[in-house]
Amino acid sequence: MYKLKQYREAHYCEGDIHLPSSSEKQWRLFSIQEIRLATRNFDDDLFLGRGGFGRVYKGLLDDVAMSTVAVKRLNSKSRQGAKEFWTEIEMLSNFRHCHLVSLIGYCSEEQEMILVYEYMPHGTLSEHLYKNSRNGHVVSQPLSWERRLKICIGAARGLDYLHTG
Repeated sequence: MYKLKQYREAHYCEGDIHLPSSSEKQWRLFSIQEIRLATRNFDDDLFLGRGGFGRVYKGLLDDVAMSTVAVKRLNSKSRQGAKEFWTEIEMLSNFRHCHLVSLIGYCSEEQEMILVYEYMPHGTLSEHLYKNSRNGHVVSQPLSWERRLKICIGAARGLDYLHTG
């Protein structure tokens, strides 16, 4: 089974950066003060998008590397609650794959439920597929059909990894 997993990771992530083993839990607990500092108190200028969980902001951690992160803040009106929040933390802390965004940490303080992810600097897939950026400008180069296919295959490989480990 281990050899099959090694083969799958080597084959699926060919040419990508090797990620740490899934047994290494590398997430950390952030204070709400760290999150507010990183996002300038959830400044609208740092707003990246909205999902089922809530709003996503760009953040800059006050660490040695001044790491840029994506901060997902649970919307109090979301259907997802504490159980889903903790399930997402536990699941994502066990997975490392080149086609999945990595969980860096979380904050569960002052009735906030916040997830901190690695930041993907080139925008969203939607922006590239539909040629619109967050600020409404047209993205200069639409994706070629070959690139779109590679992205679809990568997404499918990430999903396969989530389902089969």
